[in-house]
Amino acid sequence: MTTFEIRSPDGRTVRTGSLGGPGALTARPAAETGVQRYDVVADGPVTLRWTWPAGDAVTLWRATQGSHRELPTDWGSHREIRSVRSAPVASLVDARSSSLLTISLSASVRTCDFAVGVNEETAEQLIELTVTDVEGEGFTLRIDLRAQHFADALRAVTAEWTAELGDRIAAVPEVAREAMYSTWYSDHQHVSAASVERHARAGTAYGTKAVIVDDGWQTDDTRRGYAYCGDWEPTGATFPDMLEHVRRVHEFGQRYVLWLAPPLIGVYSKAWDRFKDRTLGFADGEVTAVLDPRYPEVREHLLECCIRPVRDWGVDGLKIDFIDSWARDPVPAGPGADCSSVDEGVERFLQAVTDELRSLRSDVLIEFRQDYVHPRLWQFGTFLRAGDCALDPVENRVRIVDCRLLAGDRAVHSDMLMWHPSASAENVAQQFIGSLFSTAQVSMELDDLSAEHEQVVRYWLGFMHDHADALLHGVLLPSRPDARYTQVRAVGADETVVAVFTDPVVRVEDPCTVVVNGSPGRRLYVEGAAGSVGLVVSDCSGHEVHRETTTAPDVWVIDVPVGGLARIVRT
Repeated sequence: MTTFEIRSPDGRTVRTGSLGGPGALTARPAAETGVQRYDVVADGPVTLRWTWPAGDAVTLWRATQGSHRELPTDWGSHREIRSVRSAPVASLVDARSSSLLTISLSASVRTCDFAVGVNEETAEQLIELTVTDVEGEGFTLRIDLRAQHFADALRAVTAEWTAELGDRIAAVPEVAREAMYSTWYSDHQHVSAASVERHARAGTAYGTKAVIVDDGWQTDDTRRGYAYCGDWEPTGATFPDMLEHVRRVHEFGQRYVLWLAPPLIGVYSKAWDRFKDRTLGFADGEVTAVLDPRYPEVREHLLECCIRPVRDWGVDGLKIDFIDSWARDPVPAGPGADCSSVDEGVERFLQAVTDELRSLRSDVLIEFRQDYVHPRLWQFGTFLRAGDCALDPVENRVRIVDCRLLAGDRAVHSDMLMWHPSASAENVAQQFIGSLFSTAQVSMELDDLSAEHEQVVRYWLGFMHDHADALLHGVLLPSRPDARYTQVRAVGADETVVAVFTDPVVRVEDPCTVVVNGSPGRRLYVEGAAGSVGLVVSDCSGHEVHRETTTAPDVWVIDVPVGGLARIVRT
């Protein structure tokens, strides 16, 4: 067993860690005070283990945490990280949103058990990282003990992954950062060529740039199941001529992105008899199985299914779904398999798909969905959508922020926005405010919106487009991950946008600050704006309700309508 030392920046806290298993560990010279790196060469599974004081920690930020914002126990903290699900990083965060300890493994790690949890006997954090599948011969452990905002600590992790992957990272077409229409919540599996063309035409009038055609184009079965997946051919009943249909969508100025779920094969597909012995087991009763990508013939079949829409129908990109279905306990590979690891087989498939698609069009769009957030997938996807959370603006904002914190330069999209036709204008605005720091996907019958809802949708889509420099490209600083982000601040080159959710006290530090009221109340308390300022307040539809130039006090109470915003400019 090899030991190594973890030391706090001030040298007052020292712990000894251990490396167990067939490997060797070497400390890398420190480039920054407070950051330690250890290079590990492994010839099989290895485990890194040490303890660290919990300090004032209130939560452990993880790549895939859902609604769990707790300090887990060591016995309940084990999470299997796969290249197709989650990412090897965690940050211990206090109530001031500061990182006390951020741990990450390099992007070369495909599979590991990643555990950081409270040891009940010592009241310290016990860290146990067991790495079982790596590209190449080794990986790097990075330990960041600097006192900094946890978002800055995570940005430093993504910067390391970016440097490691280099030009292997897929380029992000600019259209991936423009609002899109999705058919899922509006149509579900009742989607048709006629409905897609209707949405494309309506979306153009609202400024969307692409339509994402979700599940239903490949089957006449509308029971929300996957028993007919596997052939990925359009159903003649509702999509009789894909080439002509896609051409008509393009005439509206819209890109066309088509949904596929390559891991899934249904027992009623034509391909079932050919591949039923090349699966990892059933995923949906006994009607849908997960294909085993370790077999070349499986990957070749899936490759053709993915290439055909772009090559033959003129589609502009794919929404590749259910990738995390491959994160299963593998069955032993049989004769004919050319790799032992399912994750490696997935990467071979995705690499072949992206190589072929980029040879057809350099700006191809590839959508992945949360929790496909591992940096290894940066090589293939061009935008990442927050996980499904229909009608829930709170969960949407949490999932978006979680994605943004690990996305590097990836484009991050909201879950599709929907609301009830009888919803208030303020409620509709809150759906957009929850998705403010992402690219919006909308999934409503835009032709049927009331005049009131239409005004709100146009206003917020326009706001998100006009303020994209700060919202999408600015430095993101969310507050209180333990409380599901009470405020989110994005600092751009020319302005700062702050969205207020459950913390109404806003610190104004920049010459121009836009404060968006995503809270249920009207009163916002502004600090730091003392002096001469200009104030413009708008309601949830963008109508100006107040304007003044005044001398702001040290603590300034501003009345901002729910779902509205205040623009504060120092004069």
